[in-house]
Amino acid sequence: MGAPLDDETKEIIVSFIEEGYERLDDAENQLSKLEESDDKTAKLNSVFRLFHSVKGSAGYLGFDHIKRLTHVAETLLDAFLKEHYEPTPDSVDAVFRTIDVLRGLIATVEKTWSDSDGESAAHAQADAIEGVIASLKGTPAPEKEPIPEAVAAAEPTGAAAMPNEVRLTSLVSRDMVERFIGECADTVDATERIALSLENGKVETEKVNDIFRAVHTIKGNSGFFGYLLLESSCMEMESLLDDARKSAAAVTEPFINKAIKFIDRLRGILSSVDIREGDGSAETPGPIESQTAPKPAPAGNDGYKTLGEILVSMGAVDSEQVDEALKEQVRPLGEILVDKGVVDRQVVDTALREQQSQAAAAEVTDRHEVVRREIRVDTAKLDKLFELVGELITAEAMVLNSPDLAGLKLDNFGKSYARLTKISREIQETTMMIRMIPLDGLFQKMRRLVRDLSRKFDKPIDFIVSGQDTEMDKNVIEQVADPLVHILRNAIDHGIESRAERASRGKPETGTVRLNAKYEGSDIWITIKDDGAGLHRDRILAKAAERGLLKGDGAAMSDSEVWQYIFEPGFSTAAAVSEVSGRGVGLDVVKKNLERIHGRIDIFTSPGIGTEFVLVIPLTMAIIDGITVRVGQNRYSLPLGDIIEFVKVSRAQLTRTDSEGDTVNIRQEFLPLIKLSEVFRVRDGETDPTKGIIIIVQNNGRKACLLIDEVVGNQQIVVKSLSEYLGKVDGISGCSILGDGSVSFIVDTGRLLTMKLD
Repeated sequence: MGAPLDDETKEIIVSFIEEGYERLDDAENQLSKLEESDDKTAKLNSVFRLFHSVKGSAGYLGFDHIKRLTHVAETLLDAFLKEHYEPTPDSVDAVFRTIDVLRGLIATVEKTWSDSDGESAAHAQADAIEGVIASLKGTPAPEKEPIPEAVAAAEPTGAAAMPNEVRLTSLVSRDMVERFIGECADTVDATERIALSLENGKVETEKVNDIFRAVHTIKGNSGFFGYLLLESSCMEMESLLDDARKSAAAVTEPFINKAIKFIDRLRGILSSVDIREGDGSAETPGPIESQTAPKPAPAGNDGYKTLGEILVSMGAVDSEQVDEALKEQVRPLGEILVDKGVVDRQVVDTALREQQSQAAAAEVTDRHEVVRREIRVDTAKLDKLFELVGELITAEAMVLNSPDLAGLKLDNFGKSYARLTKISREIQETTMMIRMIPLDGLFQKMRRLVRDLSRKFDKPIDFIVSGQDTEMDKNVIEQVADPLVHILRNAIDHGIESRAERASRGKPETGTVRLNAKYEGSDIWITIKDDGAGLHRDRILAKAAERGLLKGDGAAMSDSEVWQYIFEPGFSTAAAVSEVSGRGVGLDVVKKNLERIHGRIDIFTSPGIGTEFVLVIPLTMAIIDGITVRVGQNRYSLPLGDIIEFVKVSRAQLTRTDSEGDTVNIRQEFLPLIKLSEVFRVRDGETDPTKGIIIIVQNNGRKACLLIDEVVGNQQIVVKSLSEYLGKVDGISGCSILGDGSVSFIVDTGRLLTMKLD
């Protein structure tokens, strides 16, 4: 594409880039499930279709290197699908590498509007695939095995002879069909998730009913669109589900396999449907009405009439003649009336044209009922929208605290402001929801990572993922990706023992790594747990002493304090450096990325049993609910979730410790006292606990009392980064603009407790 590109072409290429990345992610997802799937053919077919889509778009846009590479990859997939060669680990790896190379080629297109710079990589990978194909075909292709009886029951019967097509008519437009196909695909995906959940051993008849209802809905809508192949296939699946609806005992493994095969068949039908124009037009009508009874009027359009009603209103026939024709109708009504000599062909054609115009009006009238459920939006626009919402909240607070309103009694203003606050809160919540996306995509990429590392280290791994539907701010997800990669690498390289070690310890040969996500209050907890050797306290302490990091007596340190050493830059207890880990960089990255999003990491480990890393991450990092306080002339804001209560204390509740620290007795619980005026060196801040206000805070399982001068109020806090010239201030995570225009520093409660208590 050497010539300058116009804006329309660039827009098409941008769509290709976005869809290309999505399709490659989907292909990788399907491929990662291949080895554990009972139906490898369905997964390979899905990958083939995704490659084929990328190839078609690339060919249209002239990206020849992408087109050639996907074509060669299709040849390899054909060897599996059509020639029945068994996918080997090396051949599957070749497909994975192809996906990686294609991502690189699409990235090249993103930068240069061309894939020319990726020529060498594309040719090298294409040659590698051809080598894999040659290796596969070095032995004769296995003969196709007879179809087992259980599978044969799920194979198409009479539906196989039906064309996979939908005909457009005056009542069925292309747009309606495309929306219907998209909705059916979503329903089929949801149905597959339900069917797969039946494999966990706990049979729930209601889940079978859910599948039946979904299939029944597709069948009913297929009938409306005249989609006979899909309708017939759904009827076959309903027959399969009938027995299982009556008895949970019928939900056996063969039944689940059949159900999944039917679902794959429905998905295949939907992915290859041919949408054809109708056989006629207004000028040259085709079959004169295909109905066997008058069609009901479309909802919301009382003016729609059947052909018989139109002919009666024209005076061409009477109602008795129409009724008589309908009684013997085996052909379209118009043809019967013409053959009987009741009405001329020209009159019927005129009536049909009127009916079609009414149908078109009905379609326009009803079109508002079908809306698109999603659109593509540039993420930069979402970020800008979120930023503006933050500014709106700040401006709203400024209006309320305007000095021009001081001393005025404004009842109506108060009501209007309350209404404005409610609306702005809803806007903020909706905007946050827009930025929230499921963790499923990120977790699926981890599947690929674990698979590759498992093969690299010859350590079989059972990777169990749960909670992937949990949603998180997209910007936070970007910061979490690297920590997950590094923790999983360490879990497999250092945590999971070799086959021989596991056997000597009486463990199963296959190690287990679990990745889970769940909501905990206003945070998300992502846990990575392995059943490996666990962390070695003495080895970590020895390494810390060797590097001069150890302060005081290591034996007196708590486990949680010892574990923190592994996050130090360059810290590693590995005996040898591998190409994956051992340089002491990974966990340092974990810590820095989590600090950037105000998260934390907890470690739980048992020698010989395993290790669990818990990443505690805020749902979003832009707007939080908080309490603003005053210390001297400075304002500070504390996250509402970290505050337990406010108290006033007497002198009798205070105790001075040997280390010259103060503790406060709160209902027989002695908590350390932290004076914010001393921590942040505020000259005129309160230092007498009996004169100030005590705030009891908690974070990461620890409690403390903070001494402040005054509580200013509670409000939503728009988090902003500190100016670069201030650098990093320990105990402060950012700042916010208050309603009166002053600046409030946001206290990092977790870091503050670590600074003063460790």
